[in-house]
Amino acid sequence: MQEFTLRADDTGTIELVCEREDKEAPAPWVRSFAGRDEFGLLVDDLTPGDQVLLFVNDTTSEE
Repeated sequence: MQEFTLRADDTGTIELVCEREDKEAPAPWVRSFAGRDEFGLLVDDLTPGDQVLLFVNDTTSEE
């Protein structure tokens, strides 16, 4: 497992967008969980070993 530090944008939002290699596969099932200090997404019904590309807005770069 890799660890990344993300920062919410000016609206307080973090957007995570994933794109999978197999564009013909049926849509996966997405679940979420939230606690006091942690939250996350779980994605089911992917093919074992399915490769997913994660896109995240870079809010740390200086403009």
